[in-house]
Amino acid sequence: MEIKKPRPTIDPDSKIYWDAANDNKLMVQYSIETKEYFLYSKQLTNATDSKNIEWRQVSGKGKIYSFTIVYAPAGPAFTDDTPYIVASIELDEGARIISNLLTDDIEKVSIGDHVKVIFEKQNDGFTIPKFELEK
Repeated sequence: MEIKKPRPTIDPDSKIYWDAANDNKLMVQYSIETKEYFLYSKQLTNATDSKNIEWRQVSGKGKIYSFTIVYAPAGPAFTDDTPYIVASIELDEGARIISNLLTDDIEKVSIGDHVKVIFEKQNDGFTIPKFELEK
């Protein structure tokens, strides 16, 4: 019996992000007033009261800000994935995103390594932005 992995809840604040991912695009929000990129909570920017926020496509390139190697799966659906890396990626545009970093050699990953987004389609057609080391 296959155990399905949980999917994120898609709400009005994140719908554009997930719809863009299905089209292999990485979108984050941008404050026209403060000129800050952020993902996708206004609580993460100085523009908390601003109405001048728009979604913009970003390059998907950045560097590892921090990461952890997960050895204990986050539930039975992730057992075959361990060990895996969860990383905080600082995008070139300035926003930070938490995602998986896919690599065949977790021991060679370091803070500051350059990464790029990839789009992983799930069995049900749902797409998750993940990252890999830039060569």
